[in-house]
Amino acid sequence: MRAPFRRVAAFAALLALTACGGSPAPAPTTSPPPPPCTPDTGAVDWDEPSSTPALLHVVARYRDDTRTTWRDLLDRPFTPEVTGDGTDRSWIPTLARSLGELRNQSLGPDTSPQDELTQLHTMLENSTQHGWLLAYTGTTLVEAAFRVTCAPSTPITGTLTTWNSMDSGFLACADATARDTPAAYPDVWDYCPTD
Repeated sequence: MRAPFRRVAAFAALLALTACGGSPAPAPTTSPPPPPCTPDTGAVDWDEPSSTPALLHVVARYRDDTRTTWRDLLDRPFTPEVTGDGTDRSWIPTLARSLGELRNQSLGPDTSPQDELTQLHTMLENSTQHGWLLAYTGTTLVEAAFRVTCAPSTPITGTLTTWNSMDSGFLACADATARDTPAAYPDVWDYCPTD
């Protein structure tokens, strides 16, 4: 009667050894996640950009034999922006450089200069011309759609809007003939004071 019990005990011991012994199960293999897809890590493709002239700063100065009057009429520095799902403001410098190299343009990676009003005042201070004079600064706003591709991810699409160089000038509001001459910023005449 003892033999069957010994067999059962031996079988149970064998099961326990089998369950506890042997080589450990291999650890699951995990590859590191791919780096985030950005313009620095992927390929950037561009659509044809559009360009729009834009006034950023306008100063008016009036002078006659008795007085000098100043008016700061527009102070609107432009800040580049990027839109699109998965995009980030940190992409702007790389995108501006990429599009600038493609189009042979110097595109602003950050906000346009904010001290232009002071320089425009300086530009007009030395003029002795009577009547209203305007000094202005403008730029060209550049907008283009892009795709950033990092295989095997789905491309990230968005739009960059930035600016290209700065232009300054001045005009005499009383110069009627100049109004008929094509200007880089036709709306600058709208800033001439009427009083």
